[in-house]
Amino acid sequence: MPLKLFPKCSDSVLFVVLFAGIYGPDEGWAGAYPECSERNQSPINIVDPEAKMSIEYQELTLEGFNTESSNKTSMKNTGKTVAIMLKDDYFVRGAGLPGRFKAEKVEFHWGPSNGSEGSEHSINGHRFPVEVRTKSTFYNMKV
Repeated sequence: MPLKLFPKCSDSVLFVVLFAGIYGPDEGWAGAYPECSERNQSPINIVDPEAKMSIEYQELTLEGFNTESSNKTSMKNTGKTVAIMLKDDYFVRGAGLPGRFKAEKVEFHWGPSNGSEGSEHSINGHRFPVEVRTKSTFYNMKV
């Protein structure tokens, strides 16, 4: 059954976190990005007054997320969350990323009841009922 991914997201309900990387688990990302290692790993609390913003990091472009998926897209109950396995062409680029990334999986994290704190990450110490995470990998199109 085709579905549209993220036709609408409410800031009051969803706290969206994007994980996109060139490195997989244990493939040296902490060495390449030491500012993201040790105590700076997930989960994180974004504190507004301490957050540094740059124009180059502000425009994130999602490609294909507003189109219907094919029957190759599947949904799986992992026992901890619901995962949507993306087999079509969904891409993320911009916002300071070093290229184009192919979205492969979307996961939802929620709490045990409505209104509970299900998000792992927080903004100014506030956790949200739901968190959406996308797993994306660097995409190098071969011509």
